[in-house]
Amino acid sequence: MESKINYETCIKKILSEYSNYKTEWSDIKLIFDDDRKHYLIVRVGWYNQKRIHTCLIHIDVCGDTIIIQENNTENLIDIELVKLGVSKDKITFGFLPPEIQQH
Repeated sequence: MESKINYETCIKKILSEYSNYKTEWSDIKLIFDDDRKHYLIVRVGWYNQKRIHTCLIHIDVCGDTIIIQENNTENLIDIELVKLGVSKDKITFGFLPPEIQQH
């Protein structure tokens, strides 16, 4: 069953749910690069004349592994991926030191 799961589709489904999280001072931008398999959510805008440009979530697909490079949200993206059928052993955390990256 694992081989039938499309990682990119799962990632896009999860990230697309964040597109409605907007404030009066910022917008959410979804960035999907299917050719290079990079998927990001960026918050952009202005707050008190200060520029806001922050990567909220960055996920890459490398071969048969999903790498969560950044997660600046309170949500557990890895758990959301598992709920969609992705195996835990196919998810790593790029923001952690290499010796503890595996899920």
